[in-house]
Amino acid sequence: MATKVTFELSANIVAEATSGILVGEFNNWDFKNGISLKRQKDGSMKASVELENGKTYEYRYFLNDGRWVNDDRAANYSHVVGYNVENCVVSVPVVEEEVIVVAAKVEKIAKATVTKAAATVKAKAPAVKNPVVEEKVIAPAKTTKKATPIKAAAVVATPAKKVAKKSAK
Repeated sequence: MATKVTFELSANIVAEATSGILVGEFNNWDFKNGISLKRQKDGSMKASVELENGKTYEYRYFLNDGRWVNDDRAANYSHVVGYNVENCVVSVPVVEEEVIVVAAKVEKIAKATVTKAAATVKAKAPAVKNPVVEEKVIAPAKTTKKATPIKAAAVVATPAKKVAKKSAK
């Protein structure tokens, strides 16, 4: 997605120049493909360019009087090693609509990943037949007249199905 960016060179920098071009990373610094500046009534010059959202570009102006000039309103400047000059820097913000689209894609991917992971866990989980839910200790019945010592208690595991039926009663 692209955004229309307007570049404006103030009248005090334009001075006596009558025309100029805008060149930069967006056109590979190509003079032949330089963007023509339009002179305004107040003496300034303007040009508009469609630039890709979320990117940063370096640029400069070349005026017909032979001067390379910088934008005095540029947000940032970048020193060019070996040439002892600074280029102007423009950062094109990410448009809100683009952020929403990206967020929706991320959410869709996250949901698909969670669903796939859950299906994988479910597929790998072993089936359990009659899981033990509770244990009961059953003692032998007591006799009425003689006291018989209880020798051992039997531990019986009750299947989940039986427990469910008992709790339903």
